[in-house]
Amino acid sequence: MPTPFLPMKPSEESETETPPAAVLAAMPAFRDWAGLSELPLSEVLRRLLPCLRSIHAFAAVCRPWRRLLRASAASLLRPGVPPLLLNPRSGCVTAFAHSRNLLARPLAYRADLSSEGAILLSASRGYLLLLPRRGPSSQGETRIIIVDAFTGAHRREITLPSPRFAYHYAALLPAHLLVFHSKHAFFSLPFPDPNPNPSSSGPRWTKHNLPRSASFVTGVVEFRSRVLGLTNLAQLLEFRLCASPQGQTVRILPATGLPDATTFDQWHFGPCLIAAGDRLLLVLFMLEPRSGSLLECRRGVNKVAVYGLDMARMRWEEVDNIGAYSLFVDYASKSAAACTDVGSCGVEENRIYVAAPGCSWRSFPPGWEATPVDANSELFSRSAMERKPWPSNIWVYPQLFF
Repeated sequence: MPTPFLPMKPSEESETETPPAAVLAAMPAFRDWAGLSELPLSEVLRRLLPCLRSIHAFAAVCRPWRRLLRASAASLLRPGVPPLLLNPRSGCVTAFAHSRNLLARPLAYRADLSSEGAILLSASRGYLLLLPRRGPSSQGETRIIIVDAFTGAHRREITLPSPRFAYHYAALLPAHLLVFHSKHAFFSLPFPDPNPNPSSSGPRWTKHNLPRSASFVTGVVEFRSRVLGLTNLAQLLEFRLCASPQGQTVRILPATGLPDATTFDQWHFGPCLIAAGDRLLLVLFMLEPRSGSLLECRRGVNKVAVYGLDMARMRWEEVDNIGAYSLFVDYASKSAAACTDVGSCGVEENRIYVAAPGCSWRSFPPGWEATPVDANSELFSRSAMERKPWPSNIWVYPQLFF
């Protein structure tokens, strides 16, 4: 016969089971959260969006968490968080967001950028790239100043190749600093310098030629592991920058479908190239028709058009819906960005947000056209377009995201 089941006596139970106190003593006093796998960590990070304070706290836990944050920036953080609006018009610079969900209170820091008399070349990867107006120093040098836009701290001052060039745009890439001084050539510098040499006479700039038919480069973006540029005539360029200067090239990508360059603004509000997920978008600010008068002043903008690039046919096509994305265009810093999942960020999807001198930010649907009673028309008036672009409100991303 099978042996019947009999409950153990208390004395037997105490001999076979580990007391709770012993269990606690055997457990480690410290849990190494740095070893947590990427999948649950990514889910935690996703649930912290869009609160910048929580994201900074996440990055402060340990180096592995910080590395995950930086690795997730391009796919998770940057598309899901709109840029901050930086106001450098006074000695106390203020950064603020569209919603308290991002930033409960504006951030203020001491950085009187306007008193430095600097020209803003661009806002790139969370930094302000500035060119001092004071002219060459006593050593005959011209410098570019790279400032962390989120904290106002001066990061670096780099001597430019020549004080005689008229530098009009600069951009930071993951491994290079690009500085443009004409429509025929530009300079690149490894950044940050992987092998700094204190005894060297100066930075190791490399000169590159641009295609002869290209106009002035006004924007550089990263899209699908490619570095693309845009000229003031809406010409699309591809930059191939590698370790060997001999292997670096710049070419114009043939693309059709855009209106004539005389019909859109070339210098103030656009054209603007934006990477929105797996789509490459172009924002054109269309000008009022010419009146034919010899005394005609600067024409205002009467339409905000958005074009998407069909990569298979290399053709731009105008779109009236950009889905869940919002686009941000900053006249002052010559920068543009896209944001998705905007419900909790204080902005609307399928809109273009524009920041310009002397005006608060305004938003427009793709294909917006001006009407005589439209209050947004003030932003694109002739007088507004003649205002100096710096200092003014500009869009920036915290450097932490890069």
